[in-house]
Amino acid sequence: MTFRIILSDDHPLILAGIRSLIEKITPRCDVVAEAYRVSDLYILLRQQPCDLLITDFSMPGDSRSDGLVMVQQLRREYPNLAIIVLTQLHNNAILQALLQCGISGLILKKSVITELSEAIRQVLLGHTYIGKSVKNLLTEAGISRHTALTPLTPKESEVVRLLASGMSVTQVAEHLNRSVKTISTQKKSAMMRLGLQSDSELFFYAQNNGLV
Repeated sequence: MTFRIILSDDHPLILAGIRSLIEKITPRCDVVAEAYRVSDLYILLRQQPCDLLITDFSMPGDSRSDGLVMVQQLRREYPNLAIIVLTQLHNNAILQALLQCGISGLILKKSVITELSEAIRQVLLGHTYIGKSVKNLLTEAGISRHTALTPLTPKESEVVRLLASGMSVTQVAEHLNRSVKTISTQKKSAMMRLGLQSDSELFFYAQNNGLV
């Protein structure tokens, strides 16, 4: 039996390297398609059946480039698809959030050469593979894939919940009878506490932690 793999990364050289690596050390696996953008990836998934997706976490230059949102949507639309995510990020909150999404594998890009073959083997057997470097980062931070993310203060949680519901900072300030500066500070504090970088990541956190 041949396993069909789709690769997704915005760097052609990285795609070529991963394809070559799979062809050399991973028998019975066939790379059936490659995507350079998130939008292209969704088109491929609709057209080309596959058993495993190996994708970069973030592919800039696309209107749908946010990594957490992409993975969440993939998990929702293709619940049975095995997904291995490759990333250069060392952000513990994001790494943990990815694992909580239910992906099949997570590897830091610096470890692809040494870990990808075993990751593919484990994932195609139905197991989850977490790269050694990822495990070390999470262990050093004192968290596991099942550990809840750093809790927010009640006021921060309230602000995050309202922002995630679609309100602007100004609307939240009016709703809570606080100043715009106070709400902005609480939003910034919440994002720093969680290690998040964008509004979409904040929404993702809120959705996965019962705030919306």
